[in-house]
Amino acid sequence: MRPVDVPLVPSNLHEVLIELFRQEPALVAQLLVDPLDIDVPTHRRAALAPTDLNDLVPTEFRADAVIVLTANGDTPVLAIVVEAQLGRDRNNRWS
Repeated sequence: MRPVDVPLVPSNLHEVLIELFRQEPALVAQLLVDPLDIDVPTHRRAALAPTDLNDLVPTEFRADAVIVLTANGDTPVLAIVVEAQLGRDRNNRWS
């Protein structure tokens, strides 16, 4: 199996895709519902959240964008992690 070339610097396309969600966080919920037919809880607001996803073990993960959907005030109803994948990596089932 051939290794996949992953650029060390994000491409312009990657940055543009992520910027779409940063500028319009509600877009992520709309994309989950309309083309993917995924149930999304009723919410009033979509907002960006911190993108560093730390765990108890000393491993650090960073997401391209994290969107939190809230209802009735600021009660979170769903968090969505956005990762732009520009290619397919057969060794990574999430790509």
